[in-house]
Amino acid sequence: MPVISYFFLGVFLLILQTSLMTILPQWVGSPDPFFVLIVFVSIRLKFIHGAVLLLLLGLIMDIFSGIFLGIYPITYLLLFFLLHGIARRLAIHEAVHRIPLVIVSYLFVNSLLYTFASYLAPENELIWNWKEILMQILLLAIITLPLFTLFETFYTILTPKKAAQLFLRPKNKNTFRD
Repeated sequence: MPVISYFFLGVFLLILQTSLMTILPQWVGSPDPFFVLIVFVSIRLKFIHGAVLLLLLGLIMDIFSGIFLGIYPITYLLLFFLLHGIARRLAIHEAVHRIPLVIVSYLFVNSLLYTFASYLAPENELIWNWKEILMQILLLAIITLPLFTLFETFYTILTPKKAAQLFLRPKNKNTFRD
């Protein structure tokens, strides 16, 4: 159930990012809530569910803005395997770790995309623009915590056991009194 919901949330964020966020003035930048969802899914969902979801979202990202088909799914799957492996070994679920995790992941994904694109089209000169990348990093640092909180709430609502605890009355802790 969470996989389907996160798929539709990802499609909504991608449409929002490619249509409404482009209207913003260039000096504001264009926030990337879709990437924050990619990092969240990599950390929170199970292995198979997350891999399939990121493969589908990467294919949709290729349709929206891909130059070469397959670059985004491969990059998102590599990021998923890396973050999923790190999440199993380290405690990165706290709010303190989210911003640096998203920033490092963003730099990793951009460097992979740049490398793949430069190998696939060596005749095109690609420019690594630090000014735009630093602006994106700043915007990601600003929107990461609110979006992670929103995604965590969404995850809590979609998980059946946790959702039942939200809507049911808490049990009385006193076992002698009923």
